[in-house]
Amino acid sequence: MPFERDGGMRLVSRCLQALGRNPAVACAAIAAASLGFWAPRAPEAFADASVSMATAVGYGGYYVADEWVPVHVFVRNEGPAGMAKLVLRVGGPSIGDRRVSGEFTWPLWLPKGGSASTFIDVPGSALSQGTALDLVAGDRVISTSWLGGNSVSHVDLVGVVSDSSQATQFLAGTSADGTPVLPVALRPYDLPTSAQALANLSALVASVDELRALSNAQARALATWVDQGGLLIVTGTGLAPPAFGLLPISPGAFQVVDGDPLASFAGTSGGPGQIESTAGQVAAEARLWAGSNAEPLVASESFGRGQIWQTSFSPLDPDLLAWPGNAQMWTALFHDAGVAQTADAAVSGMLRPTGGLSLTSVGDALEPLRMPGLSTFALVLLGYLVAAGPVTFYVLRRVRRAALAWVILPALSGLTTVGIFALGGSSRPAGLLMNGVGVMDLLGDGRAFEYGALAIMSPDSGNDVLRLPPADNVLTLQSDNQPVANARIEHGGDATLVSLTDVPRWHVRYVFASGFDEGAGRIQCNFKEAYGLLFGTVTNETQMTLTDVAVVYNGTLVKVGTLAPGQTRSLNASQEVPTSSWISDYGVYNRQLTHGIGRTLGAYLSGLAAGWREGSAAALVLATADRGLPELAAPSNQRAVASEKTLVLVREYAPVMPVVEAGS
Repeated sequence: MPFERDGGMRLVSRCLQALGRNPAVACAAIAAASLGFWAPRAPEAFADASVSMATAVGYGGYYVADEWVPVHVFVRNEGPAGMAKLVLRVGGPSIGDRRVSGEFTWPLWLPKGGSASTFIDVPGSALSQGTALDLVAGDRVISTSWLGGNSVSHVDLVGVVSDSSQATQFLAGTSADGTPVLPVALRPYDLPTSAQALANLSALVASVDELRALSNAQARALATWVDQGGLLIVTGTGLAPPAFGLLPISPGAFQVVDGDPLASFAGTSGGPGQIESTAGQVAAEARLWAGSNAEPLVASESFGRGQIWQTSFSPLDPDLLAWPGNAQMWTALFHDAGVAQTADAAVSGMLRPTGGLSLTSVGDALEPLRMPGLSTFALVLLGYLVAAGPVTFYVLRRVRRAALAWVILPALSGLTTVGIFALGGSSRPAGLLMNGVGVMDLLGDGRAFEYGALAIMSPDSGNDVLRLPPADNVLTLQSDNQPVANARIEHGGDATLVSLTDVPRWHVRYVFASGFDEGAGRIQCNFKEAYGLLFGTVTNETQMTLTDVAVVYNGTLVKVGTLAPGQTRSLNASQEVPTSSWISDYGVYNRQLTHGIGRTLGAYLSGLAAGWREGSAAALVLATADRGLPELAAPSNQRAVASEKTLVLVREYAPVMPVVEAGS
């Protein structure tokens, strides 16, 4: 022991002397030691910190399995700040004959000693199978939350924005055209920031003050949802957020008014008597349903494809709640809102096998091999028979070397086999095979709701990376039994990255994406109707060449032709064709929808426009384009593409102004 202690002391002494002779080395050693002690370690930043996560699924725990479902995530971080990510692993659930599988990730910044919250959109089919959401820092899971809820069907889910669960009592016993209404109380911060996630709701009820309590992102999402076919019921009066414009009823002074006009609206014999109101005037473009211009009670107006209904009273008015006809009044409102609907909703039915996901059938049209015809193989076999038979016999007989047949015949067989193999190899694609179809739903203000399905297959195994718009909702699917746990969808601020790694050869993978494009452009229309004829102009203000543009209105199909970007064309009577089945007639006009990958879009079109009424005041403008949809982007990695076919259905609803004759 004394020997070891003395030896250790001598070693330390020598080290100190060496450092004394080299001051620079000494300073570097001290600095390195300091950095090694104080340097932050990202993976261990949350090792000893208390991090907790909670989640709220859907709307009050209810959701629709065939839609994107909002999940509100709350994280409390007692430790240092750092970047983490939310990870959701989905494996196994099927939608129709397609299986969904993969890993979804979302970035999340955790502030030091604070809280963070965010909304994520999750496919309802994954929730119905049961899944967990992980909070990951570095490569380590620091918190996990089980996502559970109640999937609903055959009911209309109606959200009521309020801090009190009792605020939904006015909808007790209400139905919408025979379907029971399930009201759910939602606090203002429970509303998602995604218009697609709002598709779970059949309607949303909120007072003006509650609308003003929404964040800008929530208000924009709600306005976009209504614009695309949603129903917003506003109670009371006041100034709404700018995203909603002017409401049907302007604010006025508080007064007690006669509520009995609600009886005729509800179809009951007696009214609620005196109720409180704050109504001013009815907007010029609004429709009055109950009350008078001086004392309006219920009014509505169109908002894009959707509607905004407004009551000048609170639904929680005691006299109204005590009125026996209260449930009938709200039932009548939902009924009339459905009757007044002029166009089909664009953001609903995305994840239904008969809805948007039916576009994945485009993968059935992939052609892995373009085999030569039977005549080619017949010529090869005939040549082999002639060479191995008469020709070989004649040559060997002339040279009198019959024994060479043991060499020549196997050689001919080998050459023929190699030739057939080479012929088959020449038919093998030299890279990726891709079919993509999508829909561009133009809103008329430069924005569009876009969605599409891309089918990818290759004769070789490998990796594919797709770069999609940042706010898109994306699913990866397949129709075989090969695992696709190697599919990852990474949501980021500048892009959504889809990574498909180690994809087996000849196996089809589907990428289904949907989202809003703020710069898609529009089809500028100026339509007027006079004497039963449609007049006006159509201008292509998109960046795509639109093929076989047509206008459908009041039993008439108007063929416009092809429009290049920026091109304008006038309608004329010679282009009008009477139609009793405009979908079939449009398929005859636009042959792309009846051949190849267009058949997928042609079959989808009949369901897509099922809710649109030809007798409405809006005309339907249809066209197709060969490209232009970001959701159908080709892989960005360096893999050769042997075949890429895309087809996009473009549609927009345009108002038609009637020409009023003089003296009428």
